[in-house]
Amino acid sequence: MITKMQPYVDRTFARMVAYKRLLTGTLSFVAGGVVTALAVSHGADHPTPLVPIALLVFFGGGAWAFRDGVRVLRELRRTA
Repeated sequence: MITKMQPYVDRTFARMVAYKRLLTGTLSFVAGGVVTALAVSHGADHPTPLVPIALLVFFGGGAWAFRDGVRVLRELRRTA
């Protein structure tokens, strides 16, 4: 008979990954702000199609990383 093993995650490693995701999310928000500022200050009549894609990647990915880092930290505090 095979018994189901409980999942085990090292809490220190999980906390380190959570802080890395918080940092990554924050830096992505900053990069999105820089791209926005550069696009506005450039003032081109026809902006390059890469600007909306970059904003989607920076703000979307940054929000996901930040939210996941907060979620992991809350879960670690809840299970402590």
